[in-house]
Amino acid sequence: MASTAPDRPQPLFRRVRRAWADAPFVVPALAFAVLVFAWLGALDLDRPSEGNGTAILRAVFALAAGAAMAGARRLTRLHHPGAPCDVEVSEAAEDGALPPGADPIAWQDALDPRRRQLRHEAWGMPVALVLVVGLAVLVPRSSAPLPVAYVAFLALFVPYAASQMVTRPRRRDSVDALLVPLQERALAEEGERAGWAAPSPDNSVPPAAG
Repeated sequence: MASTAPDRPQPLFRRVRRAWADAPFVVPALAFAVLVFAWLGALDLDRPSEGNGTAILRAVFALAAGAAMAGARRLTRLHHPGAPCDVEVSEAAEDGALPPGADPIAWQDALDPRRRQLRHEAWGMPVALVLVVGLAVLVPRSSAPLPVAYVAFLALFVPYAASQMVTRPRRRDSVDALLVPLQERALAEEGERAGWAAPSPDNSVPPAAG
């Protein structure tokens, strides 16, 4: 798949985000599979251990889950091939402007789901954070220390969740700054079309007398 990255130099975090979005299917599938495999190992879901058989079963499940998660990320592109991708929406919100030649209808259709996502994030991210931290405290384990994989996951997820909660209002306002003018323009155009009343039969031009 050809990269949609702009020609001008971009910050490092944008290049990384673009590379992840444009990566071949196998890359996100394997990345998700590794996370699922580590998650299963951290929770010790296979107690009591059954040796290599359990590890193989866990790996198969992780690969299937990784493929499903990566496939879900690609479904939107298949259903909306010409719509702005998530990376383009994020960059437009960060820049505070739509790219040149942007289609207002396509961008409104792309910004609406991002606005709903941010609205759900207001309660979803705190709930996820409580669940992840709660599992580390409440789930009984076969060994006293917390698994290293789970500690590493906490070290990454907790700062990420905290940053998402702190920056959510700013990201929401950035999306609204792009979405609201598009909505107002669509409403104005709809009102103009509704105001164009069809001519009534009484106003029709009478036929010329023969």
